[in-house]
Amino acid sequence: MKKKKKPASFHEALKKKWEIRIMLEKDYTEDAVLWMADRIESLIDYMQYGYALIAYYKQDGTFQFVKATLLPYEGYFHQEYDIQRIEGHIVYWDVELQAWRSFQLENFLEWRPIN
Repeated sequence: MKKKKKPASFHEALKKKWEIRIMLEKDYTEDAVLWMADRIESLIDYMQYGYALIAYYKQDGTFQFVKATLLPYEGYFHQEYDIQRIEGHIVYWDVELQAWRSFQLENFLEWRPIN
C-alpha cells in the first residue's frame, strides 16, 4: 500500500492548497500548477523587500502589468504580512496608482524583480 506524502511544513501545505485551487479553476497540467505555486511564493517573498513587475489577468480577462510591492504593508495595516492568510487573492501595493490592489492566484502569469 502506498503512503500519501505529508507536506513538510505549513508553508508546503499552503502551497498545496493554492495548487488545488489553481487546478480547479484552470485546465493546466500538474507541472504548470506546481510552477505557478512556486513562482507565486517567490513573488510574495520578494515583494516584502523589493519591487516587482507582475503580469496577470483581471477577472474580466484584461491583461495587467503592474509595478508592485508589499513594503508599505506593515505601516498601513499595523501588522506583519502573513503569507498563511492567503486564500485566493494576492494583495499588493500598486506603485503607479498608489493604492492596494489584488489578483486571484489562478490568474497569475509571471513576475520579474525590479532592481
